[in-house]
Amino acid sequence: MVSWRSQRARGRVSAEPPPQTIPEPVPQEEFGSNEAVGESLSGKYQLAVSNVPRRVDFTTIRRAFEKVLRSREGPNRHRPIHFTLQLDPRNPKRVEDKNSGTGVIYLNGKRFAKFLAARVNEQPIRIGNHEILFQKQEGSLSRALQTWYGRPTISRDALRRKKENQKALGHEVRVLSVQFGVEGRDGESFSIEWEGDYNPNAPPKRGRQQNGDKPQAYLKFNQGREGENPRSLQIEISSHSQTDMYRITIPMDQISSLENATDVGTYFIFMRLESPPSFEKKPQFSSLTGDPKKDFKHSWERLSSLEPAHERVVAFASRALRLAIMPHSTDIKNFIEMSYFVKLPTLKKSSLQNTAHGEQYSRKWLDDVKNMIAKFPWPIAFQCDVLLRHCLLLPREILKLKREIGRLVTIGTRFAEEVLKRFIELVPELDENEGIVGCLRRAEEDCNKLGISFANLTPRLGVFRSRHVLVTPTSYQLQGPEDEQSNRVIRLFGPTFEDRFIRVAFADEGGTLYRQDWEVDNSKFIEKRVGTILNEGLEIAGRRFEFLAYSGSGLRQHSVWFVSPFVHPNVGEVNAQKIRDLLGDFSRVIKCPARYAARISQAFSATDPSVEVKPDEIEMIKDVETEAQLQDGGSEELKARKYVWTDGHGTISPDLADEIWARLCEIRPKRVKISAEVEEVRPKAYQIRLGGYKGVVSVDYRLKGRLIQVRPSMDKFEAPNSLIIEISDDFRQPRSMYLNRPLIMLLETLGVKHSAFIRLQDKAIETAKAALNDPDVSADLMKMYDLGEAFELPNLFRKLSRYRLQGLHSGDPFVRKLLSFSLYHIKREIKYHARIPVPGSWTVVGVADVHDQLEDGEIFACIHQQGKDPIYLEGPILICRSPTIHPGDVQLVKAIGKPKPGSAYDIENLANTVVFSVKGKRPLPSCLGGGDLDGDVYYLITNTALHPTNCEKPASYEDAKRHILDRDSTVKDITDFVIEYMTHDNLGLIGVNHLRLADQRPEGVLDKDCLRYAKLHSDAVDYPKTGKAVTIDGMPKPSYIPDWYCPESSDPRNGDYYESYRALGVLFRGLQLGDPEPSPIEQPVIQEDFIRDALQDKVLGILNNHGDDPVGGSSFEFLFARFSHELKYQCAAHSLGQSPNSRLDEGEVVIGTILRKTAAANQSRKRKVLMDRLAKQSRELVKTTKRDILGDRSVLSLKQQLARAWNCLEVAWEKAKDNEFGHKSFALVALTSVLDVLDEIKAAKQESSV
Repeated sequence: MVSWRSQRARGRVSAEPPPQTIPEPVPQEEFGSNEAVGESLSGKYQLAVSNVPRRVDFTTIRRAFEKVLRSREGPNRHRPIHFTLQLDPRNPKRVEDKNSGTGVIYLNGKRFAKFLAARVNEQPIRIGNHEILFQKQEGSLSRALQTWYGRPTISRDALRRKKENQKALGHEVRVLSVQFGVEGRDGESFSIEWEGDYNPNAPPKRGRQQNGDKPQAYLKFNQGREGENPRSLQIEISSHSQTDMYRITIPMDQISSLENATDVGTYFIFMRLESPPSFEKKPQFSSLTGDPKKDFKHSWERLSSLEPAHERVVAFASRALRLAIMPHSTDIKNFIEMSYFVKLPTLKKSSLQNTAHGEQYSRKWLDDVKNMIAKFPWPIAFQCDVLLRHCLLLPREILKLKREIGRLVTIGTRFAEEVLKRFIELVPELDENEGIVGCLRRAEEDCNKLGISFANLTPRLGVFRSRHVLVTPTSYQLQGPEDEQSNRVIRLFGPTFEDRFIRVAFADEGGTLYRQDWEVDNSKFIEKRVGTILNEGLEIAGRRFEFLAYSGSGLRQHSVWFVSPFVHPNVGEVNAQKIRDLLGDFSRVIKCPARYAARISQAFSATDPSVEVKPDEIEMIKDVETEAQLQDGGSEELKARKYVWTDGHGTISPDLADEIWARLCEIRPKRVKISAEVEEVRPKAYQIRLGGYKGVVSVDYRLKGRLIQVRPSMDKFEAPNSLIIEISDDFRQPRSMYLNRPLIMLLETLGVKHSAFIRLQDKAIETAKAALNDPDVSADLMKMYDLGEAFELPNLFRKLSRYRLQGLHSGDPFVRKLLSFSLYHIKREIKYHARIPVPGSWTVVGVADVHDQLEDGEIFACIHQQGKDPIYLEGPILICRSPTIHPGDVQLVKAIGKPKPGSAYDIENLANTVVFSVKGKRPLPSCLGGGDLDGDVYYLITNTALHPTNCEKPASYEDAKRHILDRDSTVKDITDFVIEYMTHDNLGLIGVNHLRLADQRPEGVLDKDCLRYAKLHSDAVDYPKTGKAVTIDGMPKPSYIPDWYCPESSDPRNGDYYESYRALGVLFRGLQLGDPEPSPIEQPVIQEDFIRDALQDKVLGILNNHGDDPVGGSSFEFLFARFSHELKYQCAAHSLGQSPNSRLDEGEVVIGTILRKTAAANQSRKRKVLMDRLAKQSRELVKTTKRDILGDRSVLSLKQQLARAWNCLEVAWEKAKDNEFGHKSFALVALTSVLDVLDEIKAAKQESSV
């Protein structure tokens, strides 16, 4: 037997890899081809261990192994070795020995043998004078050890900490009373609106024996079921005289503050909550079977309230909670210790001085408010309802405003609405000396400063003022109106009736989607809470609304449309059914409720209207179809399948495409023309809705005049009277390509090395840090990550160098904050989502080869960015789309490169699309996760380090069965499907389980259970169209959590997570998030002085030469006032917290991010939804502001526009002196406008000189 240490001494082992890299497999011959050790590297997972000191105890030996194999120092620190050690028993005759000197080490995965070789070669394991030796161990593994290989290893230190936490959290705290109430605005009073009193003589530990019939209540700290890890405080209430026991569950991350006090000999704990707790019940004396899966799974049922008296106030008094605990008992000590272990907010002395049982939300008060707001115009009533439902004012306080609100209505409904919106922003900071009425008058004064009539303000074409209702288990949350992209239905009835439509979303407390819970059964609750509203309607601000429909994206967010019936001058009486009937003929799909609703949803997709076509300008052409060519053994259904090579793809004439683009440019704010020499890149493909047609059309240069060609695969229902081409997306620019967790796991399984991913991550972080010092790099980075796009920061940063303004980038405190926020956002995306950019790779929409130029396995792709030369992709390309679940979801293809002169794609290069061949056995898009050509985008990966050596065969699944009725579907069938979908929407859970299981199985995504999950995922994707729910019952579920799945607010080393040895784990641990706040500036600059020095002479020179006086910036103060007004609303509306004081920072809005950490995956999804909404609304705000800054560009000269923009910049600097909110971001918008106009003046001079 030869040790690896002695082999290195003889020069047979290569030097260690450089730091910060993962050691690659060491070639077998470097260990000596005749040595048994070398064979073990590609053999079994066990090695013989020898030369172990016989008289040393096992614990000492194990620690010596751990010190070397789990060390985080040295060149292999990325990869701690997980192992199990067994020593052979000692010879009974050698009493002094503790082992035989030999044993076996078991490794969790083949690759660990390679890493073990590198580790002990660098640092041998020594115990005393003994150097441990290793050799291949023959023989098969036992079944127990085979099972162990699928089980991750958690470090002993982490397990020790976890056991300590569990022990510390094992106590229960007796609760004497639970009080929900309302905290006074002064922070010193508390009105108890509901109280539950419990047995003071309850035993320290719960049991069935108790004195009297009074219920007993206990508080405990729940760390959650392993694998799910929801952390919460739970108060369980029970009585032997009651059939049910109740529970109040408070998520720990929703506790914003803790206070304690002693009052009349009772110890109180006061909690302020970000969102209401959840309420549950279960039978108290149910019989147990002994099987935990049957006894405890879904044993609790969700409730909206604990009892009828609680039901009246639960919507208004659930975010302030006071618990009474027995004084002078161990309960207080236990609570303090447990709160310390789970890192709850620090327990402080309470400031509450006055506590009383009040009826701030009595039935009378609530009825009076309801009657009051019903007399106002509905937009005003909606804002009054916001004040009530968001608990901004008490009912009696709202009633005091009746006269003032009535006076505002006489001025104008739109004006009164804006005043109330401003008032809602001011209320959380209300000064008691000012009073409620005084605060409302201050809001009116702020709105008067806008200097314009709100009655004349209308959004641009294609945008409408949308109102939202969020229905949670306990309350309704109202929001709006906000400018949003409209849809066909809204435009059908015009702006007069847009307030008759509202969007209603159903979510758990905190705004997160309802999640699958092992203990709590949400299905009955959703059926009751959601079903009642969907089937019976809901009342908002005195107006009754009924269910209408949903959009495809809305359903995924559990959001639907409601409408309040109205009378239209042309249509007559309009209700939900009348609207559905007007949309078209759905008889082809009427017997499948899900498909029927999916077809209706096309009319509710957010689109921009473009041009109207005549019936004879729409031509139906055939799809390219072939019979499936399958090997023997396939099902009859698969053998009978037809492949559609043009699925969802049509064509459009160049003239009509240009007309559409011109129309889009009209309804969207005009872009600045940089140079007459730069050719504009126009879209060559559009995603459209046209009547009942849906899909993508690409430009076909052979078509003449106004013509659009559609195919049967695009025809979803009959709507012959809807002839406007609606644009869902234009593909004018290519999008960057990013890795993600499923794709990394798949590529790793197919043989891509860790080092390829690490290099990309390191490069991404290096580039992000470089952006702090270079405005051009900042511009590219923000464009890549879609940061600051709403405020046109990439555009601004690119112009700084041209106008000698680089100092703003390095020295302006607000700009430095924006850069720091951007860096933090990027690092967070990389660490917690593995969203790593791949330079030179792209995301583009797919279209079919209508010119029949490509052979099987070929693609054509031309990447053309504005101001740059076209790039023709050539050679091997890895192509895929998101999500990548099945091993065959990525394929290698050949890009043909630059087309031959005179060929079809030389004449029309279809820039920023990928053209797929229509030849071969099977359409390539269908091989990529079941893709098609109706708008799916595809990743084109040119980086060969990410190309696997071999690709797996793509999945071929039978079509998912549809839920078909023996009659026509009704609206009740649709609402039943919505309820079922919300209950059984397992798509996200299936994806997470698949990924975590792949992390733990040696075969990765090729594991048989992962392949089963891939099939389920395919069915779950189709669920919204088939109506067939997908269940994961009976599927293996990962019981361990990899560190890369740790939430942002948790510590991956707390014992709940294992260190994943996969690429995702290495990448996760290789990046530290840091602090979002910017570091101190060495040489800060004053923005006004700096810009004046760089630009003022140039601007004044242009203006004075043409008689345009830049003085008089105060006349533009109304623009700033309105901008600031809207910006404050966005800061409040898009905060992740739900408390009235929760606000985004101005810098977060400008960048388009939310910095607050999340405690669970569903909160991360909510944050993404909020960020998407924030980006859309910020974009509308900036577009409107720039339009008003520059004025009517068709009338005003460039010099006049420059004067207006400079005046607005002067206004921003004036507001900076008083530090008025919004002046920093308004200055950026004004500066961008100034530089845009200067560029246009320069371009105009160039044109005139030609």
